[in-house]
Amino acid sequence: MSARAQSGTASGVDLTMMYAIHRALRRDLRLLTAAQHDDIAAFRDGWQLFERYLTIHHVAEDHSLWPVLRNRLAGRPEALAMLEAMEAEHALLDRAAEKVDAALAEKGGERALPDLMREVAACLSDHLDHEEAQALPLLESELTAAEWNGFVAEQRSQVGLKGAATFFPWLLDGVPEADRRDVLARLPPPLRLVYRAVWRPRYERHSPWQQPAA
Repeated sequence: MSARAQSGTASGVDLTMMYAIHRALRRDLRLLTAAQHDDIAAFRDGWQLFERYLTIHHVAEDHSLWPVLRNRLAGRPEALAMLEAMEAEHALLDRAAEKVDAALAEKGGERALPDLMREVAACLSDHLDHEEAQALPLLESELTAAEWNGFVAEQRSQVGLKGAATFFPWLLDGVPEADRRDVLARLPPPLRLVYRAVWRPRYERHSPWQQPAA
């Protein structure tokens, strides 16, 4: 990850939330992998959150990022091939997640979870690494502020104000204070207060992972 990407200093594009979401998804992979062996109830609850926010994130990318970037990259076949790979990786991950859903809906299906979660973890880890190495630098260099804000707005709309009460504590679960402040700085001051006083304590009381942020 470049220093520019980490700081979100590129003109018009602030990748802070993008990397925060990626970090939360990687964290959930680790927690889900552990829970599948000794706490299936925690796995089910954790999987529901993980899949919800993964879907929101990827649908917004498919609707509001890749089509805009594809138009901008006309005549650049290598870059266009990378975008096609992004979409193909989303499809592979969707199919892997659907297998987990099917196993959880089937009596005794939990026995298949180790193999299924290895598939999910491989698909997601490879995709996030690929996206961070190749797609995000293009977003920084090619998108305007208005185009980037359209992507941000779509995710915000899908989460909704009511959903934000769970999304932000989930996003920041276990995150060091400095990184948490960096994300919360993107919220209006009243919502930062609500996060600390209401959302985060409530989430921690009901979190499947029971791991309060540092």
